[in-house]
Amino acid sequence: MPSGGPRPCPNNGGKRPGAGRKPGSATQRTEKTSEIARAAAADGPLPLQILLDVMRAYYAAGEYAKAAAIARDAAPYEHPRKSTVAVEGGDKPLEIKLTRDPDFYRNADRLATNGA
Repeated sequence: MPSGGPRPCPNNGGKRPGAGRKPGSATQRTEKTSEIARAAAADGPLPLQILLDVMRAYYAAGEYAKAAAIARDAAPYEHPRKSTVAVEGGDKPLEIKLTRDPDFYRNADRLATNGA
């Protein structure tokens, strides 16, 4: 293959118009997941829907303690927690040393020497 210049074949690698998966196209996994969700919704109310309905009924009746207990159970489904990120340094801890180059500004030749 020649270095530099055009490639011998225009369809030899690189980005081509119309290539690749189209945006929004479903994969086998998303199709299967959507099918399961549709089947579950067709069977009747989902558990989260029941929790929210009961919570709202208790809240409307003024039984706030019971509504809060159900809200606590439903919260992870409505508002998932953010995952934690652990940063590990391995067996040897990271050591940072700051040193200053004596000729940092590249003008040491113009600076005064000890005798001046």
